Amino acid sequence: MTRRGIDKVASKDRAARPFVLKIRNHQGQERVAYARAVIDASGTWGNPNPLGGSGIEAAGEAGLRKRLAYGMPDVLGKERLRYEGKRVAVVGAGYSAINVLLDLIELKDALPVWVVRGRNMARIYGGGEADELAARGKLGTRLRSLVESGQIELVTGFSVEAVTDTLAGLVLTGESDEKTVSIAPVDEIIVATGQRPDLSITRELRLDLDPWLESVKILGPMIDPNVHSCGSVDPHGHRETSHPEPGFYTIGIKSYGRAPTFLLLTGYEQARSVAAALAGDLAAADDVHLVLPDTGVCVTDFEAADCCGGPAPADTDACCVADVVARDAGEKGCGCGVTA
Repeated sequence: MTRRGIDKVASKDRAARPFVLKIRNHQGQERVAYARAVIDASGTWGNPNPLGGSGIEAAGEAGLRKRLAYGMPDVLGKERLRYEGKRVAVVGAGYSAINVLLDLIELKDALPVWVVRGRNMARIYGGGEADELAARGKLGTRLRSLVESGQIELVTGFSVEAVTDTLAGLVLTGESDEKTVSIAPVDEIIVATGQRPDLSITRELRLDLDPWLESVKILGPMIDPNVHSCGSVDPHGHRETSHPEPGFYTIGIKSYGRAPTFLLLTGYEQARSVAAALAGDLAAADDVHLVLPDTGVCVTDFEAADCCGGPAPADTDACCVADVVARDAGEKGCGCGVTA
Protein backbone atom coordinates (compact mmCIF):
# COMPACT_ATOMS: atom_id res chain seq x y z
CA MET A 1 0.00 0.00 0.00
CA THR A 2 1.18 3.51 -0.82
CA ARG A 3 0.01 6.83 -2.29
CA ARG A 4 -0.16 7.11 -6.05
CA GLY A 5 3.04 8.54 -7.53
CA ILE A 6 4.82 9.30 -4.22
CA ASP A 7 6.53 7.42 -1.42
CA LYS A 8 6.37 7.79 2.36
CA VAL A 9 8.77 10.74 2.43
CA ALA A 10 6.83 13.10 0.14
CA SER A 11 4.32 15.48 1.77
CA LYS A 12 3.06 17.75 -1.04
CA ASP A 13 -0.57 17.05 -2.01
CA ARG A 14 -0.35 13.74 -0.16
CA ALA A 15 -3.96 13.64 1.06
CA ALA A 16 -5.24 14.42 -2.45
CA ARG A 17 -3.63 11.37 -3.98
CA PRO A 18 -5.48 8.04 -3.91
CA PHE A 19 -4.16 5.00 -2.14
CA VAL A 20 -2.60 2.36 -4.35
CA LEU A 21 -2.87 -1.29 -3.33
CA LYS A 22 -0.80 -3.90 -5.12
CA ILE A 23 -2.59 -7.22 -4.67
CA ARG A 24 -1.19 -10.66 -5.42
CA ASN A 25 -3.36 -13.79 -5.25
CA HIS A 26 -2.30 -17.34 -4.41
CA GLN A 27 -1.57 -18.08 -8.08
CA GLY A 28 0.93 -15.23 -8.19
CA GLN A 29 -1.28 -13.02 -10.35
CA GLU A 30 -1.09 -9.31 -9.56
CA ARG A 31 -3.50 -6.41 -9.89
CA VAL A 32 -3.64 -2.79 -8.71
CA ALA A 33 -6.55 -1.14 -6.91
CA TYR A 34 -7.13 2.51 -6.02
CA ALA A 35 -9.05 3.81 -3.01
CA ARG A 36 -9.85 7.06 -1.20
CA ALA A 37 -9.68 5.25 2.16
CA VAL A 38 -8.23 2.02 3.49
CA ILE A 39 -9.33 0.00 6.52
CA ASP A 40 -6.59 -2.42 7.57
CA ALA A 41 -8.34 -5.31 9.31
CA SER A 42 -5.80 -7.90 8.16
CA GLY A 43 -5.35 -9.34 11.65
CA THR A 44 -2.31 -11.18 12.97
CA TRP A 45 -3.21 -14.87 12.67
CA GLY A 46 -0.82 -15.69 9.83
CA ASN A 47 2.12 -13.99 11.52
CA PRO A 48 2.94 -15.96 14.69
CA ASN A 49 5.48 -14.99 17.30
CA PRO A 50 8.59 -17.19 17.28
CA LEU A 51 9.52 -19.87 19.80
CA GLY A 52 12.38 -17.79 21.21
CA GLY A 53 11.53 -16.11 24.50
CA SER A 54 13.42 -12.94 23.52
CA GLY A 55 11.12 -12.16 20.59
CA ILE A 56 13.36 -13.62 17.88
CA GLU A 57 13.73 -17.17 16.59
CA ALA A 58 15.36 -19.59 18.98
CA ALA A 59 18.62 -21.16 17.87
CA GLY A 60 17.75 -24.10 15.65
CA GLU A 61 14.13 -22.99 15.16
CA ALA A 62 14.44 -22.12 11.48
CA GLY A 63 15.86 -25.52 10.57
CA LEU A 64 13.23 -27.38 12.58
CA ARG A 65 10.23 -25.31 11.51
CA LYS A 66 8.56 -28.33 9.88
CA ARG A 67 8.77 -30.17 13.20
CA LEU A 68 7.03 -27.34 15.06
CA ALA A 69 3.38 -26.30 14.99
CA TYR A 70 2.42 -22.65 15.49
CA GLY A 71 -0.82 -21.29 16.90
CA MET A 72 -3.63 -23.80 17.48
CA PRO A 73 -3.24 -27.02 15.47
CA ASP A 74 -6.33 -29.19 14.99
CA VAL A 75 -5.33 -31.56 17.77
CA LEU A 76 -8.68 -33.37 17.95
CA GLY A 77 -9.18 -33.47 14.16
CA LYS A 78 -6.81 -33.84 11.25
CA GLU A 79 -3.69 -33.59 13.48
CA ARG A 80 -4.89 -36.22 15.96
CA LEU A 81 -2.45 -38.96 14.97
CA ARG A 82 0.44 -36.52 15.18
CA TYR A 83 -0.12 -35.92 18.90
CA GLU A 84 -1.89 -38.99 20.24
CA GLY A 85 0.28 -40.93 22.66
CA LYS A 86 3.07 -38.36 22.41
CA ARG A 87 4.89 -36.18 24.89
CA VAL A 88 3.99 -32.69 23.66
CA ALA A 89 5.44 -29.38 24.86
CA VAL A 90 3.09 -26.41 24.58
CA VAL A 91 4.95 -23.09 24.84
CA GLY A 92 2.89 -20.01 25.69
CA ALA A 93 0.69 -18.49 28.38
CA GLY A 94 -2.38 -17.22 26.54
CA TYR A 95 -5.75 -18.66 25.63
CA SER A 96 -4.36 -20.35 22.51
CA ALA A 97 -2.04 -22.38 24.73
CA ILE A 98 -4.83 -23.09 27.22
CA ASN A 99 -7.19 -24.41 24.53
CA VAL A 100 -4.46 -26.56 22.97
CA LEU A 101 -3.63 -28.08 26.36
CA LEU A 102 -7.28 -28.84 27.05
CA ASP A 103 -7.53 -30.55 23.64
CA LEU A 104 -4.41 -32.62 24.28
CA ILE A 105 -5.93 -33.96 27.48
CA GLU A 106 -8.75 -35.43 25.38
CA LEU A 107 -6.28 -37.55 23.41
CA LYS A 108 -5.33 -41.09 24.35
CA ASP A 109 -2.07 -41.30 26.31
CA ALA A 110 -1.00 -37.73 25.48
CA LEU A 111 1.56 -36.28 27.90
CA PRO A 112 1.35 -32.46 27.78
CA VAL A 113 4.19 -30.31 29.11
CA TRP A 114 3.25 -26.65 29.55
CA VAL A 115 6.14 -24.16 29.29
CA VAL A 116 5.67 -20.50 30.32
CA ARG A 117 8.09 -17.61 30.81
CA GLY A 118 6.40 -16.11 33.87
CA ARG A 119 5.87 -17.44 37.36
CA ASN A 120 2.76 -15.58 38.49
CA MET A 121 0.02 -18.02 37.53
CA ALA A 122 -2.81 -15.82 38.87
CA ARG A 123 -2.88 -13.81 35.65
CA ILE A 124 -2.64 -16.90 33.43
CA TYR A 125 -5.36 -18.94 35.13
CA GLY A 126 -7.65 -15.91 35.11
CA GLY A 127 -10.43 -14.81 37.42
CA GLY A 128 -12.49 -18.00 37.51
CA GLU A 129 -16.00 -17.26 38.70
CA ALA A 130 -15.11 -13.55 38.97
CA ASP A 131 -14.62 -13.34 35.19
CA GLU A 132 -17.58 -11.54 33.64
CA LEU A 133 -17.09 -13.69 30.54
CA ALA A 134 -18.06 -17.02 32.09
CA ALA A 135 -16.62 -19.29 29.39
CA ARG A 136 -13.25 -17.54 29.61
CA GLY A 137 -13.17 -17.96 33.37
CA LYS A 138 -13.95 -21.68 33.11
CA LEU A 139 -10.98 -22.29 30.80
CA GLY A 140 -8.44 -21.24 33.41
CA THR A 141 -10.26 -23.01 36.23
CA ARG A 142 -10.27 -26.30 34.36
CA LEU A 143 -6.64 -25.98 33.34
CA ARG A 144 -5.58 -25.23 36.89
CA SER A 145 -7.23 -28.41 38.17
CA LEU A 146 -5.45 -30.47 35.51
CA VAL A 147 -2.07 -29.01 36.48
CA GLU A 148 -2.69 -29.54 40.19
CA SER A 149 -3.76 -33.14 39.57
CA GLY A 150 -0.56 -33.82 37.64
CA GLN A 151 -2.22 -34.51 34.28
CA ILE A 152 -0.31 -31.57 32.82
CA GLU A 153 3.35 -30.99 33.68
CA LEU A 154 3.99 -27.28 34.30
CA VAL A 155 7.36 -25.59 33.76
CA THR A 156 7.42 -21.93 34.83
CA GLY A 157 10.08 -19.22 34.58
CA PHE A 158 11.53 -20.75 31.40
CA SER A 159 12.54 -18.55 28.45
CA VAL A 160 13.35 -20.63 25.37
CA GLU A 161 16.70 -19.93 23.72
CA ALA A 162 17.28 -23.01 21.58
CA VAL A 163 15.64 -26.15 20.23
CA THR A 164 17.65 -29.22 19.27
CA ASP A 165 16.71 -32.44 17.52
CA THR A 166 18.27 -35.41 19.34
CA LEU A 167 17.88 -39.19 19.16
CA ALA A 168 15.65 -38.97 22.23
CA GLY A 169 13.46 -36.20 20.78
CA LEU A 170 13.26 -32.42 20.63
CA VAL A 171 15.03 -30.65 23.47
CA LEU A 172 14.23 -27.11 24.59
CA THR A 173 17.07 -25.17 26.19
CA GLY A 174 16.60 -21.83 27.84
CA GLU A 175 17.14 -19.47 30.72
CA SER A 176 15.64 -19.99 34.15
CA ASP A 177 16.77 -17.99 37.17
CA GLU A 178 19.72 -16.73 35.10
CA LYS A 179 20.90 -20.28 34.52
CA THR A 180 20.89 -22.33 31.33
CA VAL A 181 18.65 -25.37 31.71
CA SER A 182 17.00 -27.91 29.41
CA ILE A 183 13.63 -29.64 29.45
CA ALA A 184 13.45 -33.41 29.02
CA PRO A 185 13.03 -34.44 25.35
CA VAL A 186 9.57 -34.25 23.79
CA ASP A 187 8.07 -35.71 20.63
CA GLU A 188 6.31 -32.56 19.46
CA ILE A 189 6.34 -28.82 20.21
CA ILE A 190 3.39 -26.48 19.78
CA VAL A 191 4.38 -22.81 19.71
CA ALA A 192 1.38 -20.91 21.10
CA THR A 193 3.26 -17.70 21.85
CA GLY A 194 0.79 -15.32 20.23
CA GLN A 195 0.93 -13.30 17.03
CA ARG A 196 2.23 -9.97 15.87
CA PRO A 197 1.02 -7.59 13.14
CA ASP A 198 2.56 -7.68 9.67
CA LEU A 199 3.74 -4.09 9.23
CA SER A 200 5.55 -4.69 5.95
CA ILE A 201 2.42 -4.08 3.87
CA THR A 202 2.06 -0.55 5.30
CA ARG A 203 5.72 0.42 5.22
CA GLU A 204 5.14 3.25 2.71
CA LEU A 205 2.35 4.83 4.79
CA ARG A 206 2.64 7.27 7.69
CA LEU A 207 1.43 5.34 10.72
CA ASP A 208 1.41 6.28 14.39
CA LEU A 209 2.15 3.10 16.36
CA ASP A 210 2.89 2.32 19.98
CA PRO A 211 6.67 1.79 20.15
CA TRP A 212 6.57 -1.59 21.85
CA LEU A 213 3.10 -3.03 21.28
CA GLU A 214 2.99 -1.99 17.60
CA SER A 215 -0.67 -1.18 18.20
CA VAL A 216 -2.46 2.01 17.23
CA LYS A 217 -0.54 4.44 19.44
CA ILE A 218 -3.44 5.91 21.39
CA LEU A 219 -4.57 2.41 22.45
CA GLY A 220 -1.17 1.45 23.85
CA PRO A 221 -1.63 2.72 27.42
CA MET A 222 -5.09 1.15 27.63
CA ILE A 223 -4.03 -2.38 26.63
CA ASP A 224 -0.39 -2.62 27.75
CA PRO A 225 -0.07 -6.08 29.39
CA ASN A 226 2.86 -4.79 31.44
CA VAL A 227 0.44 -2.51 33.30
CA HIS A 228 -2.86 -4.33 33.72
CA SER A 229 -4.79 -7.45 32.83
CA CYS A 230 -8.29 -6.39 33.81
CA GLY A 231 -9.70 -6.34 30.31
CA SER A 232 -11.32 -2.91 30.63
CA VAL A 233 -10.62 -0.63 27.64
CA ASP A 234 -12.03 2.84 27.10
CA PRO A 235 -14.59 3.20 24.29
CA HIS A 236 -12.85 4.12 21.04
CA GLY A 237 -13.66 4.40 17.36
CA HIS A 238 -12.60 6.12 14.15
CA ARG A 239 -10.57 8.87 15.79
CA GLU A 240 -8.46 6.50 17.87
CA THR A 241 -7.91 4.00 15.03
CA SER A 242 -6.83 6.61 12.48
CA HIS A 243 -3.27 7.67 11.62
CA PRO A 244 -1.35 10.71 10.33
CA GLU A 245 -2.02 9.16 6.90
CA PRO A 246 -5.45 10.68 6.05
CA GLY A 247 -8.08 8.07 5.26
CA PHE A 248 -6.18 5.12 6.74
CA TYR A 249 -7.50 3.11 9.73
CA THR A 250 -6.30 0.06 11.61
CA ILE A 251 -9.07 -1.97 13.25
CA GLY A 252 -9.60 -5.42 14.71
CA ILE A 253 -6.90 -7.39 16.46
CA LYS A 254 -4.24 -5.62 14.38
CA SER A 255 -5.17 -2.38 16.17
CA TYR A 256 -3.97 -4.08 19.38
CA GLY A 257 -0.61 -4.97 17.83
CA ARG A 258 1.14 -7.50 20.05
CA ALA A 259 -1.20 -7.09 23.03
CA PRO A 260 -3.05 -10.37 23.72
CA THR A 261 -6.34 -9.09 25.14
CA PHE A 262 -8.45 -8.29 22.05
CA LEU A 263 -12.14 -9.25 22.05
CA LEU A 264 -14.39 -9.37 18.97
CA LEU A 265 -16.79 -6.90 20.56
CA THR A 266 -14.05 -4.28 20.35
CA GLY A 267 -13.57 -4.85 16.63
CA TYR A 268 -17.29 -4.66 15.90
CA GLU A 269 -17.56 -1.21 17.44
CA GLN A 270 -14.37 0.00 15.75
CA ALA A 271 -15.73 -1.10 12.37
CA ARG A 272 -19.12 0.53 12.96
CA SER A 273 -17.53 3.84 13.94
CA VAL A 274 -15.10 3.91 11.01
CA ALA A 275 -17.82 3.01 8.52
CA ALA A 276 -20.01 5.82 9.85
CA ALA A 277 -17.14 8.30 9.55
CA LEU A 278 -16.43 7.31 5.95
CA ALA A 279 -20.14 7.70 5.17
CA GLY A 280 -20.00 11.25 6.54
CA ASP A 281 -22.10 10.60 9.66
CA LEU A 282 -19.71 11.95 12.31
CA ALA A 283 -22.41 12.06 14.97
CA ALA A 284 -22.86 8.29 14.70
CA ALA A 285 -19.13 7.75 14.32
CA ASP A 286 -18.39 9.60 17.56
CA ASP A 287 -21.22 7.93 19.48
CA VAL A 288 -19.02 5.03 20.61
CA HIS A 289 -20.13 2.54 23.23
CA LEU A 290 -17.87 -0.25 24.47
CA VAL A 291 -18.38 -2.21 27.67
CA LEU A 292 -16.12 -5.24 27.89
CA PRO A 293 -16.41 -8.12 30.37
CA ASP A 294 -13.86 -7.78 33.18
CA THR A 295 -11.41 -10.65 33.54
CA GLY A 296 -11.78 -10.68 37.32
CA VAL A 297 -8.01 -10.49 37.68
CA CYS A 298 -5.81 -7.52 38.45
CA VAL A 299 -2.07 -7.96 38.10
CA THR A 300 0.20 -4.95 37.75
CA ASP A 301 3.49 -6.81 38.15
CA PHE A 302 3.31 -10.00 36.11
CA GLU A 303 6.61 -11.35 37.33
CA ALA A 304 5.96 -10.76 41.01
CA ALA A 305 6.10 -13.90 43.10
CA ASP A 306 3.36 -12.64 45.40
CA CYS A 307 0.37 -10.44 44.73
CA CYS A 308 0.46 -6.82 45.80
CA GLY A 309 -1.51 -5.92 48.91
CA GLY A 310 -1.26 -9.35 50.50
CA PRO A 311 -3.11 -12.54 49.54
CA ALA A 312 -6.83 -12.43 48.97
CA PRO A 313 -9.22 -14.23 51.33
CA ALA A 314 -9.55 -17.92 50.54
CA ASP A 315 -13.21 -17.62 49.55
CA THR A 316 -12.68 -15.17 46.68
CA ASP A 317 -11.18 -15.36 43.20
CA ALA A 318 -9.62 -11.89 43.56
CA CYS A 319 -5.85 -11.83 43.42
CA CYS A 320 -5.14 -9.77 46.53
CA VAL A 321 -6.56 -7.78 49.43
CA ALA A 322 -6.37 -4.50 47.49
CA ASP A 323 -8.55 -5.99 44.77
CA VAL A 324 -11.15 -7.17 47.28
CA VAL A 325 -11.27 -3.74 48.93
CA ALA A 326 -11.68 -1.99 45.58
CA ARG A 327 -14.51 -4.26 44.51
CA ASP A 328 -16.30 -4.02 47.86
CA ALA A 329 -16.18 -0.24 47.44
CA GLY A 330 -17.95 -0.55 44.11
CA GLU A 331 -14.95 0.43 42.01
CA LYS A 332 -14.65 -0.93 38.48
CA GLY A 333 -11.55 -2.63 37.20
CA CYS A 334 -8.33 -3.25 39.04
CA GLY A 335 -7.61 -3.19 42.72
CA CYS A 336 -3.96 -3.84 43.48
CA GLY A 337 -3.29 -0.11 43.65
CA VAL A 338 -4.86 0.67 40.27
CA THR A 339 -8.51 1.46 39.62
CA ALA A 340 -10.15 2.14 36.30
